[in-house]
Amino acid sequence: MTDIGSGEIDSSRTRVSARARGVIAWKLRRRTSAFYDDPATMRALLAEHQDPSGTRPPWWIRATTRVRHTALDGHDCWTLQPPRGPRSEVHVLHLHGGGFVEQPGAHHWNFARWLVARLGATVTLPMYPLAPAADHRDIWPFTEHSYERFLAGHRAEDRIVLGDSCGGGLALALAQRLRDRGEPVPSRIGLLSPWLDLAVGDAMSVRIAPDDPVLGVDGLRQAGRWYAAGTALDDPEISPVDADLRGLGRIAAFVGTRDLLLADARRLRRDAERVGQEIELRQYRGMYHNWIMHPLPEGRVARGHLLDFLRR
Repeated sequence: MTDIGSGEIDSSRTRVSARARGVIAWKLRRRTSAFYDDPATMRALLAEHQDPSGTRPPWWIRATTRVRHTALDGHDCWTLQPPRGPRSEVHVLHLHGGGFVEQPGAHHWNFARWLVARLGATVTLPMYPLAPAADHRDIWPFTEHSYERFLAGHRAEDRIVLGDSCGGGLALALAQRLRDRGEPVPSRIGLLSPWLDLAVGDAMSVRIAPDDPVLGVDGLRQAGRWYAAGTALDDPEISPVDADLRGLGRIAAFVGTRDLLLADARRLRRDAERVGQEIELRQYRGMYHNWIMHPLPEGRVARGHLLDFLRR
């Protein structure tokens, strides 16, 4: 595997588990990153990855949680609660990943159910419109309306925004917009394998790409251009890591050393510390993009760390 430097690596596991090694080997063998490896492949498979059925919670989610549907700006939003009702006033807005071009997968729904069970809280997943049919001019108003609809009525300390991959970028940018308007920012912002530099411009990303079983550089860059729709990729409206990081409340980022987006998380910490913004960065040895949502020993450890952050 490519040497990316040690940084501060989570030390609770000194070796990658046999289960994780098997999953990584299977993904590499099956070329599960093909959708993001090549723009032509991404275009060819868009319809499959944007199947509208992905915007609805699977039956096992409906069977184990209380589910409420809300239509907002013509799009679905799904709110999950414990079967007997929430035990907490906390409301989590989770902005799903998928490069702005994919519907949420089963792992997103399972992760939301896990949050509901562990926090006893309410979790809402808004189904934002996807690129290339939509771009940031469509996705952003819906994201802001989702926050206003589901979280703005709660006390600031009860508002949590989470995002994975491109949803992590949306979560960070949402906090920046709220701060710029003089509104309270969420009490906690959790970024899971966040995509923050839509140009994917760090050389580290290119070096890691062959070892990341989920993402590829060229397709991800194509998705970024679709989202930007002609706006410069280093515009703070597009890549939130290029925006002012001060005054954003408590932030924690979780990333693996096998994740193509490791550079984004490290840059976020470096730039945040430079301006005095507190941030907790957790890096996990040998873990790939969004492993935190998967049934791995390392995923369980990272979810425990996330839970500690959310409960503090």
